Amino acid sequence: MEFKWLVRDELSQLKDIDRKEFVGEVYYVRNQTLRLVKEYYDIEGWLESELTIYVQRLESLFDRDGIIIGAYEQDVLVGLVSLESYLIDGKTMKLDMLYVSHDYRGKGLGRRLIDIIAQEATELGAKELYISATPVRNTVDFYLRLGAELANPPDIYLFELEPLDIHLILPI
Repeated sequence: MEFKWLVRDELSQLKDIDRKEFVGEVYYVRNQTLRLVKEYYDIEGWLESELTIYVQRLESLFDRDGIIIGAYEQDVLVGLVSLESYLIDGKTMKLDMLYVSHDYRGKGLGRRLIDIIAQEATELGAKELYISATPVRNTVDFYLRLGAELANPPDIYLFELEPLDIHLILPI
């Protein structure tokens, strides 16, 4: 596995990440507590419109001096993590994205990408990462296993951007 800091013209490789997943449970926050609900989704991959928006988001982050790191297996992007370039409140940096290809999940790649980006954030003065996670059980449970907790209260601006996400804080 090779890890590298991506440049702007490599960001469209996000399409190479196989994001398929069958979802059977999602989280909602009720009374500052996580509640698990059975909901079913079969995510087959990227929707072209969604992929375009995400690549544009990465390009914008890159232009703001954000950090984008890719994980490659035989020259194919199989994981990506990105970090905003600024401190939110003097101690927190926003984890922008984390994607790991289907066949690489559960093998430590996500944790390795978080470790790498956490080191970058620490070097920039952060003490914690703010995570706005999709409410899918596998995603939220991953962050909880790393030691993340519900953001209480969530950042007002970030919550307004993604009110259905689960907003977490991960000490680093």
